[in-house]
Amino acid sequence: MYAIKQIDPTDWQSVSTLAQFYADLATNPYCTNDKGFSHIRTKSHAIKHAYIQPNHPEIIKWLVFDIDDPQALFTYHDKGLPRPQIIIKNPENGHAHYAYKLTTPVGKWRKSSQKAMRYLASVQKALRLALEADKSYGGNLVKNPCHTSHEVYLTGAKPSYTLAELAENLDLELYQAQEPANDEGYGRNYSVFQHVRPYGYALASAPYSEIVRQLQPIAEQYNQRFDVPLFPNELKHIVRSIARYCVRMDFTASHKALSERQSHRSKMRWGDNTDKQKQARIWASEGVKIGVIAERLSISPRTLTRWGIQKKLK
Repeated sequence: MYAIKQIDPTDWQSVSTLAQFYADLATNPYCTNDKGFSHIRTKSHAIKHAYIQPNHPEIIKWLVFDIDDPQALFTYHDKGLPRPQIIIKNPENGHAHYAYKLTTPVGKWRKSSQKAMRYLASVQKALRLALEADKSYGGNLVKNPCHTSHEVYLTGAKPSYTLAELAENLDLELYQAQEPANDEGYGRNYSVFQHVRPYGYALASAPYSEIVRQLQPIAEQYNQRFDVPLFPNELKHIVRSIARYCVRMDFTASHKALSERQSHRSKMRWGDNTDKQKQARIWASEGVKIGVIAERLSISPRTLTRWGIQKKLK
């Protein structure tokens, strides 16, 4: 079975994988020694706690999973799945957290495309199902691999995975939730973001604090539709991210730019058809058939329909 090896977490600075984990932490992550309550500390202080926030609130660098199985150490091997870079095991019951390092971090909100966000949610869901990991685990806190209260293992995995590499052996379906209550993992974050952001755009002329004030209850109400709601701090980061975007964006200018781009693309695709449209309407008024007009102008009948010519013949 691969080169799985238990390491001493007290010497984490000299272990490249754990040093990378530390480097990837947010500047001020959540941390705790008691899972009932967490607080924010600088990462140099947070790393001394038993549980720590593995990702920045808006950027995902590690996918983490909670496997409640006494034989969790060997789950990836038994199921023929990619090796996690780090396994952090509870020495009392054998349950473990798996941590997979992403080659390319994925922004959860405005720092990433919607396609990337959906793909992240899809891969996370498929890998969770394959590992039979806890679906209610949101990954906000992970067993700290640099803390002595856990057993820490390295599997000999490559330094990181792309999402495509993780997806190679998974039954992957593009994650598009039809019912919010069925969303899991990052799918919940994406659904809340998609639901709340249009309300923010409508408030773009308001001050930042006012946008946050009005969006917060909308996010909280929507969050209650999930079987496992997001934590309050996750909602806070989503709302604040939308508010920051709104106060920085000139929507009037962006809408004008979009209109100009669409006009340019239309001309590039169809050409400047003003003269053709005029001629087509003349022939149509004279009773010339659509097919004949299309042939004369070297265009498709569908284009004539798009111009509204067909309606003139009815």
